[in-house]
Parts: sequence; structure tokens; C-alpha cells
Amino acid sequence: MVDDVILGNVEWILRKAMRLLHENALCDNCLGRMFALLGRGWSNRERGDTIKRLIVMSIHRMIREGQEEGEKLLKEFAPNIGEQVKDLYKTVFGQEVSFRPCVICGSKLDKVIAELGKQAVEKLRGYRVKTFLVAAHVDDNVKRLEEHLRIEYGLQYAESIGSELKREVSKIIQSQLGLKPDFNYPDVVVEVWFPLLQVSLRFQPLLLEGRYWKIGRRVSQSTWITRRGVKRCPFSVEEALLPLLELYDGTQLVLHAAGREDVDVRMLGTGRPMVVEIKEAKRRDISVKEAMEYVNHWSRGLVSVELVGRSNREHVRKIKGEKAKHVKTYRALVVASRNIDGDKLRKLEEYFDNIVVRQRTPRRVRHRRPDVVRERRVYNVKIKPISSRVFEALIRCEGGLYVKELIDGDGGDTTPSFAEVVGEELYCAELDVVAVEEVAPSKGEVQ
Repeated sequence: MVDDVILGNVEWILRKAMRLLHENALCDNCLGRMFALLGRGWSNRERGDTIKRLIVMSIHRMIREGQEEGEKLLKEFAPNIGEQVKDLYKTVFGQEVSFRPCVICGSKLDKVIAELGKQAVEKLRGYRVKTFLVAAHVDDNVKRLEEHLRIEYGLQYAESIGSELKREVSKIIQSQLGLKPDFNYPDVVVEVWFPLLQVSLRFQPLLLEGRYWKIGRRVSQSTWITRRGVKRCPFSVEEALLPLLELYDGTQLVLHAAGREDVDVRMLGTGRPMVVEIKEAKRRDISVKEAMEYVNHWSRGLVSVELVGRSNREHVRKIKGEKAKHVKTYRALVVASRNIDGDKLRKLEEYFDNIVVRQRTPRRVRHRRPDVVRERRVYNVKIKPISSRVFEALIRCEGGLYVKELIDGDGGDTTPSFAEVVGEELYCAELDVVAVEEVAPSKGEVQ
């Protein structure tokens, strides 16, 4: 019974293969690829060679047993089979057989794989990368032919020629250069074209996770150029990171940060989470420690950065998500128009205890941002008197809150505001961000 089951499956494979080869010339690779999902640890060439040998052995048995169909089948199959039938054909008919080229690859796939692998290795030798991924671009006519064969002959265990090219070229790169394949975040994508026999390299962005501190004022997050082409601020966090372009041999630098502060606001305390993206980075052998030291040496006194390791697109989406997902703590130096007593300052602490503030887009940015009304939560406020007209406020609030307008009220467009609660004109003289937390607490939680 067990033998019958196994023989039935062998017969299924041979029937498919014999029908294929009776009607199409296929090289070992392309025949084996029609059964690529059966068996493990074999190449498609080995699969195709084994199947062809079984067919030739079966035909030879028919001839030896004197079955008339044997020689007829040998003549019909031989031109489409290839080298496996060469000696038998010459023995039976006394002449060489003329082989037809493979209908899919022209019987050149082994040479194609070797040539594409050679080109890929030569191109990769000049770059300091560690991981790679091979992508195959196959001519549409070839893909349509393979699809036709799969459907016409019911070949549910087949794979595409593109899959075989990717796997075999990848093996060559691994064996000759020692690079590791990475299917998620490769340093470089090796693109191979068939049947053009071309190879190109597409270097992937390098993403580095970390935080930045903006120690000086009048420092923007990104380089700020006016419509007239004038640089608005003398320096930016983005410019502080530019040395990474040279270090990693990239073409462009993009800073992804968890929000942004105004140019006159310092980023202190825990720093602001960021991901630095270096496009087409061709050098990957620089440690993040070396890169961090290089940047901090370049920007000493204005910007400081901490780089902790590689990142990915998922983390970029996370830190650039809704600002409400972040909790931020600010330190503001507030100046009143006249003397302000301790009772009013205590009133601020009591009033702004887990309270929602409604804000219309501030007048100072309304020309470049949508004019909307938003709600943001203030979790708590701590006040420290400095003089009779000056105090320091430590404000812990939901991300996206305009803190300057929380203080002065913006002509009534922010309510409630510090100025509204104490009944005095207030002005934010200095503002620093001292902490950025990535997850907001529940509305009932105040720390």
C-alpha cells in the first residue's frame, strides 16, 4: 500500500515532466524549476537532471524490451532533453542528436547566473557594506511564457526564473564576499536584469536612532531658507548632522524628529527623540559611537546628539505620529507687566491641574499653518518666583500645545491661559523643552 502511494506520486511527476518535454525544449534548470517546491537542499539543475535521467532510463528499457514505441519516443524526446540522452541516441541511431534551445532561457541559464554573479561581485567590491538583497527584473515575455506553462500543465509546485536568479546570484555574493542577505533592511539591493545581463546597485537609506539637544538659541531644527533665498537662522540641528553624509558616503540627509521647537527655544533635559536618515549610504563600517563623536565635535556648543543604533521605518512612523502621543515638559521664564503676588502664582498651579486648553492656531504662524481650533491637555504646572515680576514655570503638557500662547493668551485665542487666570499681562521671555516622553499618560494620571 505504501509502495503504491509513493509510486503514484512518482508517476505524477514523470507524467508532468514527459508532457512538458514532449512539447517544449527545457534545460535542466528550467525543467527542475517546474518542481522547485518539491524536495529540499537540491538545486533546480539537480531536479531537472534527475527527472531527465529517469525518462531516458524508461525509454531505454522500452528499447531493450523490444517495444516498438521505444525508438519513436527517443527520436521525439531527444532534441528537447539534452545531454542526458546524447550517448543513448548515438548508440541507437549511430548519429549525433541536434538539441533545441530551452524555450525559456535559450539553454544559457547557468552562464547567465555565473555572469550576473560575477558582475555583482565586481560592483560590490568597492563598497563597505555588510548586508544585501538581490532583486530580479525579468522580461515580460519570459514571465508570460512561464505563467502559460504553469497553467497549461498544472504545475502548482513551480517557481519563477526570477526567484532562481535571486537565490543563485545571492549564493555567489555570499561565497565570494562574505556578505549576509537581509530580507528586511539590507544595506544595498543588487538588481539583476534578465535576459539583458545587467547589474546595478541601489543603496538603501541608513537610519540611525538617537536624540538631540539644542543648547543654543536661534538654532532651527532644519535649515530655514526664506523665499528670497536668505538663510533665516545661522545654524540648524540638520546642519550639525551633515558631517554624517561624508562619513557614510551618502547623498542626502533627512532629520525625522518627535515634533519640533521654535528657533528661539532650547531643547534640554532628556533631549528630543529623532531618526537620522542618510540616503544612499555607501559605507556601513562606521560605528554609531564614532559617528556620534564626529558630529558632537563638529557642533560643540550649539547642538549635541546621542546616537544609539540602527533604526527602521516603523520607528520613524512612530516618532512622527500624532503629537498627542507625546508628553512634553517645558521650562518658561515669564515676565509680568506689573508686580504679581504669591497667591496668584499658587492659583496657576491649582488651576492648571489636568485641564484641557482650547487654542486657535497662533497669529504668529497662522500665515503658514491651517487656521483651526485644537484642544490640548495641561497635566500640571509648577511655579518658582524669581522676582516680583518674573517667575519660572515648569509646564507638563500634551504634545502640540503652543506654550507661548498658553502663557500670554494670544489675544483671547487660547483659553484658559496664564494671563487670563491671574488677570495680568504676561510675556514668555525664554522657553526651553526639558523632556519629551513618547507615550501620554491616561487623563486621570498626573505626575
